[in-house]
Amino acid sequence: MHTIKNRESIKEAYYQYSVKDFALDSKDELLKILQATNNAKDLNLYVRIAVSNEHAEIDLSRKFGALPSEALGLLRLCREHGKRVGLSFHVGSQCMDKISFSKGIAEIGNIIKKTKIVPDIINVGGGFPSIYPDLKPEPLENYLAEIKKSLNNLKLPKMPEIFCEPGRAIVAESGSTIVKILLRKKQKLYINDGTYGSLFDAGVPNFVFPSKMITDGRIISKKLTSFNFYGPTCDSLDYMKGPFLLPNNIKEGDYIELGQLGAYGATFRTKFNGFYSDAIYQVDDKPILSMYDDKDKFDYLVA
Repeated sequence: MHTIKNRESIKEAYYQYSVKDFALDSKDELLKILQATNNAKDLNLYVRIAVSNEHAEIDLSRKFGALPSEALGLLRLCREHGKRVGLSFHVGSQCMDKISFSKGIAEIGNIIKKTKIVPDIINVGGGFPSIYPDLKPEPLENYLAEIKKSLNNLKLPKMPEIFCEPGRAIVAESGSTIVKILLRKKQKLYINDGTYGSLFDAGVPNFVFPSKMITDGRIISKKLTSFNFYGPTCDSLDYMKGPFLLPNNIKEGDYIELGQLGAYGATFRTKFNGFYSDAIYQVDDKPILSMYDDKDKFDYLVA
C-alpha cells in the first residue's frame, strides 16, 4: 500500500470513489489524509512499517515504511482518528525466502505488545515470487503456511482480518513479450524492445526472463548459446545482461518469446525515441516456465 499521496488524489479517491482505506508511514501523511477528507470518521488507516528486504530481488524498504519505534505513536494516532486501524509491511519484490514474512509478522507482534493495540487488519503485503530461470522459489503454499503459523504464534485474543497482495506470483506467467531480432553481433542480439519498453526488469534489476525462439519451420540448433540483449533506442543503457539461452543458429529476422512478463511488462512501456507497441493478442498456449506445473523445464532453462 502506497504511503505518499497527492492531496488532490486523496480527495478524489475519498469523495468521488468512496475509498476509505489509506496507508501512511509518517505523522505528516496522516495529517494530510485527515485534512484532505475533512477529518472523516469512516477511515481505515494503515501504518506501514519498514521490515527487512534482505531476501528480495527488489528492495522497497528504503523508500517506504516507518521504523518500528516510529510506528508506535502512529498507531496510537490512527486509533484516535480512524474507524479501523491496520498494520502493514512489504518484504520486497520477488521475495525468495518465506522467513521474511515471519520476521515482519513478529515485528507487528512487538508493536502490539508495546501499544496494547490489536489492529483490526494486518496486511502482510506483496512480494510473493514467481519462477524465473535463475530464481526457483518454494511453492506458494509454503509461504502461505508460514504466514498462517506466524500469525497464530502472536496468540492474539481475536485474529485480525488478514490482507495479502499477491501480484507477480499470480500474473507473471500470464503474459509474454514477442521481440524481433534486428541484428546479431556474435552473442549480442539487438531486438525491437528493451528497457524503455516492456523489458525494464531485464535491465537494472537484471531479471532473466525465460526465452524461446519462435520457429518458422526451419531446423533449430540443439546447441544453446548465452546471449545479451540490446534494445532499439539510442541509449546504451538499453541493455539486458541476461544471459538468455537460445539456439546457436538464431539470426536477424527471427522472433523470440520472453516469458513471465504478465507482471510489470506492459505497464512499464514508454514512448522514448518513438519506439512503442500496444499490440496485445490472446493465446491459449502454456507459459514457457511455470511454478505450478512443467517443473521439468527448469533445468533446461538455467544457464
